[in-house]
Amino acid sequence: MRSFTLTRNRLSLSIAREAPRVKWVSTVGVDRNLRNLTVGNESQIRYYDLSETVRMAKTTPRIVASFRRDDVRIRTGIASKYGERRTARTRHLLHNATKTIVDRAVQRKEAIVLEDIRGIRCLYRKGNGQGRKYRGRMNGWSFGEAQRQIEYKARWVGLAVIRLSRCETRGSSMNCPRCGERLQWDKQLERKLWCGKCRTVMDRDRVAAVNLARRGRVRFARSRPPTFIEAQSGQLKQ
Repeated sequence: MRSFTLTRNRLSLSIAREAPRVKWVSTVGVDRNLRNLTVGNESQIRYYDLSETVRMAKTTPRIVASFRRDDVRIRTGIASKYGERRTARTRHLLHNATKTIVDRAVQRKEAIVLEDIRGIRCLYRKGNGQGRKYRGRMNGWSFGEAQRQIEYKARWVGLAVIRLSRCETRGSSMNCPRCGERLQWDKQLERKLWCGKCRTVMDRDRVAAVNLARRGRVRFARSRPPTFIEAQSGQLKQ
C-alpha cells in the first residue's frame, strides 16, 4: 500500500504492484462515442452499448425539475443526490465495459490504442449553431472517465496503452481503411459511410476503430529501437 486518505466518512487506499508486461502481438483501437464503445481491428469488431448513460442524462434533470420545494437547500440536496446517483451508475456501466475490453485485449495479446479528443467540448458551445438539448447531451458525454478506467486497468495487468496525438488521429473516422480515400456521407445512411473507390458502405465507428489500430502499430514501429541482430548485421555489411 502506497498511501491512504482518511476523511469523515470514507477511507481511500492507494495500492501499487509490479505487474509483468504483456508481450502484445497486435493492436486494437477504441473509438469512444456517446452511445457506445467500438473496439476492434481488421479481424474483429465489438460494440459495447452505453445508451443507458444517455437515457439517465436525459431523465435525471427532468426528475429533479419535477420536485417543487419552497426551500432552496432542499432543492439543492435533492439535485445533488440524483446527480451522485447518475454518476455512480454511469461509472458502473463504464466499469463493466472497460473491464471486458481489457480482459479480451490481454487474452488476445493486443495493445489498446486511444485517440486524443481533449478539447472536444469546445465544439458544443453556445453560438455554434446547435440546440440547447444537443449541447447538453454532448457535454454530458463521459469520454474522459472511459479513458481513465481503461488506462488504470491496463496498467494493473501490464498491458500497453498507446495514446495517439491529434495529428496522428486526424481523419480517423473519415478515411477508408482499405484504400485511404475520403469517405462520403449521406443523410439517408445515418452513421454509415461509403467509399467511392471501393464501392462499399462501412459503419463510421468501425472505420475509426480499424484506423486507430493501424496507426497505433505504425507509431510502435517508428518508435521501436533497432534490435541487436539488426545492428550486428549492419556492422557486418560495413
